[in-house]
Amino acid sequence: MRSVSSLAAIVAALAVRGVAGQYDDWKFGNLFMAGPAKSAIKKATYTLSPPPIPCGTQVKDPSHQPWMSIWVGVSDSISDQSSDLYQPLLNWAPNNEQEGCPAPNDAWCVAASTFDSGTQVAQPYVAIPKGASVGFESDLTRPVTFNGKAVTQVVSINGKVVSKQTDRTGSQVPTYIYSSNECYLGACGTLQEYSWDDFTVELTSADPNFGKTFTVNGGDSTGLKTSDGGKTWHVDSIVIAKDYFYTDGSKKECS
Repeated sequence: MRSVSSLAAIVAALAVRGVAGQYDDWKFGNLFMAGPAKSAIKKATYTLSPPPIPCGTQVKDPSHQPWMSIWVGVSDSISDQSSDLYQPLLNWAPNNEQEGCPAPNDAWCVAASTFDSGTQVAQPYVAIPKGASVGFESDLTRPVTFNGKAVTQVVSINGKVVSKQTDRTGSQVPTYIYSSNECYLGACGTLQEYSWDDFTVELTSADPNFGKTFTVNGGDSTGLKTSDGGKTWHVDSIVIAKDYFYTDGSKKECS
């Protein structure tokens, strides 16, 4: 397990990566991380039953409202701005329609999405019905359309594919997989506990020590386990604890 100081460095790296010079606009919360793998992450699959939308959200300017994101991404770096982050996103805002999300304001949207050199390249948002199970797959493939590798993201709701995106990786090979709760622009409020479930990572070749790189900051898990010598890693559940996003750093309870 990594030390708390190392985890703090990870959070700082995420902030530097995500803000492109506007540090105060983003806040990153509880997370997990695994990597780097000695080979590459070939495939990652996991499911999520979305938590309730945040409560206690504070909107000072309706035209610049807070924007909450939940995600898991794969990349070859946790801090390099030039490295793509393949991160299907769950998003919510007090006024979803204003942000291009077709869900009612008490529900989340989801989309396949990639953070590419400071720009978010994404598919259209899809509303997530309350109580639905959302499935995710990121697959490192070698498409026949060009001589290079790509990552294909597939998002499904209750078993039906609703969003898909393929991005070229060039020379980049994903070796990290990590998550975060992310609040943009102000006070997103209090986000209830949730879990990433049935979490499986397949590597291109065995790495017996990959499980030792797994860390949770603000949550709990039994850790990644392998039954094939280190090529495939699995954990039933990664719990992400209740998180707080207030501009004064407070922890406010609400429902």
